[in-house]
Amino acid sequence: MMKTWREQAACRDLDPELFFPASDEDTPKGRGDRDAAKAVCAGCPVRAQCLAFGLDEPVGVWGGLSESERRAVRRGVTVDAPPEPLAPAA
Repeated sequence: MMKTWREQAACRDLDPELFFPASDEDTPKGRGDRDAAKAVCAGCPVRAQCLAFGLDEPVGVWGGLSESERRAVRRGVTVDAPPEPLAPAA
């Protein structure tokens, strides 16, 4: 049986709170929290699927992008995102 993208995600066994930091992303703590979540996303084999799912989500880190970065993508602005992983999902 084929696994869903969520079952293949690098974050699947992590605390979801990591991806929904309570801190404002424009503060030093908020940027640190956001960067910790984005570090997990950077090597995720299903980052593109996660981003597609979360593009319209109002909060959290989805597909390696923060709330403000996803808003920019929706407006058509290019955003620096983590590179695609080299190895395909198993």
